[in-house]
Amino acid sequence: MNKSRLRQLALARRKNVSARIFALLNESAQQEFMDFITSFPQPRIIMSFQPIVERKEVQMETIHQTLWSLGHKLCFPRVVGEDSMLAYLMQKEDTFITSAWGIKEPNPLMHTKITATDIDLIIIPLLAFDSKGNRVGYGKGFYDRFLMDCRPDAIKIGICLDEAVQRIDDVEAHDIPLDLCITPTGIHLFDGFYQKNPFDSEFKP
Repeated sequence: MNKSRLRQLALARRKNVSARIFALLNESAQQEFMDFITSFPQPRIIMSFQPIVERKEVQMETIHQTLWSLGHKLCFPRVVGEDSMLAYLMQKEDTFITSAWGIKEPNPLMHTKITATDIDLIIIPLLAFDSKGNRVGYGKGFYDRFLMDCRPDAIKIGICLDEAVQRIDDVEAHDIPLDLCITPTGIHLFDGFYQKNPFDSEFKP
C-alpha cells in the first residue's frame, strides 16, 4: 500500500477511535516506551515532540518527566519557514508557546538551539510504519529533512498507536527508516538497531 493511502486510513481510524480505546492504547504505548528507555545508556540528548491533541498522537508528558528524571537532556522541534525544523533544549520547568498551526513549540528567544549532530536519539510521531521500519507521517517532510542532518548513529524511535503494515510500496531512496518503533503491543526492532547496537559499551554519543 502506498503512503498516501496508509495516511488516509490511519487518520480515519484515529478520528473514529473512542476516547476509552484511545486512552488504553495511549497508556500501553507509554508503558512500552518507559520499559525500553529505563535500560538505555545514560545520559543522552533526546529529541522528542509535543503531541497534537486533536490528531490523537501519543501523549508524551509522562514519558518526558521520566526522561528528565533519568538524567537525559531533552530538546524539541520548532518549525522554521515552510520546510525545516530546528531543535531547542528545554528543562522540565520550561513552558512552550503555541505556533500558528496550534503546535506547542520551544520559544527561540528563551531556549538554546542545538545542532542536529548533537542529538543521540530522536522520538518520531507516526501515522504508520512497515516491517522494515519505513514510516508514514503527515506528508510535509519535516522529519525527513531533519534526519538527513543527524548523525548516522543517532537512534530513530517511532511511536505509533497502530501496528506495522507488511510493506510500504512507494519508499524512495532518500527515505530514512526507523531503528525501532514502539506501539501499544511492544517494541519492533529493525536492521538499523542491531547495526548500531546502542546498548553496547562502545556506543558513544
